[in-house]
Parts: sequence; structure tokens; C-alpha cells
Amino acid sequence: MPNTSRSLNVLVVGAGLGGLATGLALQTDGHKVTILDAAPEFAEAGAGIRIPPNSSRLLMRWGVDLERMKKSTSQRYHFIRWKDGSTIFDLPFNNIVETHGSPYWLVHRADLHAALLDATQKAGVKVLTKKRVVSYDFDAPMATTQDGEVFKADLIVGADGIKSICRPLLTGQPDVPRDTGDIAYRILIPSEKLLADPDLAHLILDPCTTSWCGPDAHLVGYPIRNGEMYNIVVCATSYNETTDEVWVVKGDNSDLCNRFASWEPKVRKLCALTGEFMKWRLCDLPNLTRWTHPSGKAVLLGDSCHPMLPYLAQGAAQSFEDAAVLRQVLAQDVDMATALKQYETIRMPRAGLVQAKTREHQYILHIDDGQEQQTRDKKLALDTAENPVFWGFEDRRKWLFSHDAEVIKKEGANWRDVPVLNGIQT
Repeated sequence: MPNTSRSLNVLVVGAGLGGLATGLALQTDGHKVTILDAAPEFAEAGAGIRIPPNSSRLLMRWGVDLERMKKSTSQRYHFIRWKDGSTIFDLPFNNIVETHGSPYWLVHRADLHAALLDATQKAGVKVLTKKRVVSYDFDAPMATTQDGEVFKADLIVGADGIKSICRPLLTGQPDVPRDTGDIAYRILIPSEKLLADPDLAHLILDPCTTSWCGPDAHLVGYPIRNGEMYNIVVCATSYNETTDEVWVVKGDNSDLCNRFASWEPKVRKLCALTGEFMKWRLCDLPNLTRWTHPSGKAVLLGDSCHPMLPYLAQGAAQSFEDAAVLRQVLAQDVDMATALKQYETIRMPRAGLVQAKTREHQYILHIDDGQEQQTRDKKLALDTAENPVFWGFEDRRKWLFSHDAEVIKKEGANWRDVPVLNGIQT
């Protein structure tokens, strides 16, 4: 655990998962943290989210009460062919703790947010709602809200998401989110509906993460809340349902059923069970030129600097890794500008690589039938560096899941992350 060499007044803008984790990590290390968020209150929103080992170890270490949270586990990751439901690849997930040193949980996003919020407030962090920040002075540094309230600090952390106001001011570039052409359907189905159907009951009784892969779309399903609900994320080519101004729209069950009318029977049955759901435009960002302001008093974190597509389920996990590294570098006996540059140097390569792999998987998982699809299916289970699919190569999984973001090596004046494994960057 770090022993901070200073106590900073830190202002975090954004009380999402990354912002709360940052506030908790820094407050427990002796800093005084205030978090601002534009929302009037934190309502239950979203759907399922995965807590992989590279983030569960951090949350437990920081005192987040995950024991009381309703959660599920996955016994395996089952890739299935869209047309006939045949197995493409079945990856065991039953030795996660032994292999990676920490659990892999499936939870509701609202439950994770509530647990983080509770831990953050108990640690003494001030979390203020109805505080929409509209301008910054990074040299001061300070942030001004829509109501004219000014918050001064020693350090500002911009954790305000992919539509960040902080980002273009800090980087000096427009850094506009780019539409990936895909849309995500986020769906929750009460488990009793699946249990009532003999063809679907095993998805609750024998919990696994199931990924149906097909042309222009794939569906990922898994149980959450101790099996009370079944979470489905559909990532598919957009039919222009959203606009640059409106990223989230209500889904229509009939459209969903029509879209997957030619898929295997289990997919059609799941589509028929859906109630109301939302569809989200999937966007990301080009790699940024910097994450820290030249003043050395402001820094970006999470989706504000490296928004992740959902294809590796690493969005929240990578923001938690950001928080861990920021905590570590600020504990060093160096000036803050140097510390923030270390944070950027350590985190940029790893987060950038995960981003790149999510973009690759957007294509890999949506390949249409044919020779390329047949080659992908054969390679998926190959444990080699040449395998294009992340899940098929054990060293890549270890690089992702076994990583401890609070373990940093220092060699002289040069900081770097734990060494990258051979084959990861290919």
C-alpha cells in the first residue's frame, strides 16, 4: 500500500465508476477528495457488468464491500455459432482465482456503483450532485459549475466520460468521439422466464458467459444478482437508430425479434422474452496526444481519455487500473507534474492496447459466413500468439486478468508498467 508523501486537495469531476474508484483510492491514501457530478441523484441504471480479476483485486483491497453484493459467477465462456447453436469454443472459467489470483464476478452496474459510492462516502470523500462543471482553469487549478460555484484544488481529475468537457480543454485538441457504426442493446430478463423454458433454463442453472457470434452482430448473455436476472448485451451494426445528439434510444421488441429471426432457436426465444430496453450508440476516441495538462495540475481518467468498446468487458476495469496507478505515482516523493507524467507513461500503452483489441474484436466477432469465418472459428481455440482472438491465447488472458495495477517497477528515473508479454503487441 502506498505511503503518500503529501496530502493533496483533489477535485474529481464525474461520479461514475471510475470517478468513485479514484476518490476512494486517493482518500484512503491520505488525500482530501471532493467529487462533483451533474446528475441530481444516482438512480438504478444500466444493466449487467463484469468485474474481472484485474479489477476485483483492487476493489477488495480498497475496502469495497463486494461480499454483500448480489453477484453471479461464470463457469465458462461459451462461444456459439449463430445459425445452429453449435459450439465454436468452450473456455473453462472455473479456476479463475487459482490462475489469476482474484475472482471474476457478474453483477448489475447499479449494484457496483452503489457499493463504490458507499465505500467512498464512508472513507470521507465528499460526493456532490447537481454540480455541472462548465469551465476550467487548469493553471489555478479550479472548476466552475453551471451555477457559478467555484471549486479550487491542488489537482483536478477529469473523469467525466466519453463526452468529457475537460478533455478538449486539457489536450488542446477537439478529440471528438467517433461513431464505430455499432449499437448496443442492453437487456435484462427475469430469470423465472428462462427457468420456465427447458431450452433456456440451463443458462441460469449452469451459469456461463454465452456469446452467439454471427454476421454483423453478436449477443453476450450471463446471469446476474445470484441468478435473479439474465443480462444480454447485443452488439450489432447500427441501422441509424441514434444521432450525434441522441446516443441512447428506447428499443423495440418487434425490431429485435425481426433482426434475429434467422438465428438459432435459443436466440429467438430470448428475444421474445425481452421487455423494455435501451439501445446505446457505441463510440470511442482516437489515441490522445496526452492525458495530463502541461501545468501538472490536471489529468484525465477512464472513458474521458480511453473509452472502451464492450467487446472485452474492460471499460470499468481499465478505469480502476487508472485509479490504482494514479494513487501510486502521487505517493512518490516527486513533484506532481512528474508524477502525473509517470501515470500517463505507465497507463497509455496498456489502455491503448486494450482499446485496439476491442476494436479488432468488433470485426472478428461479426464476420459473415464463409472462409474467413471458418478460419476464425478454427483459430479461436488455438493457444498461440498468432491467434487473432484475445480469448484463445492464455498468455493474453494472463496479461489482462493477472495484472496488478498497483505493482509498478522503478528502474532509476524510468518508470514502466510490468513487462509486456511476448506476443501481446502483435
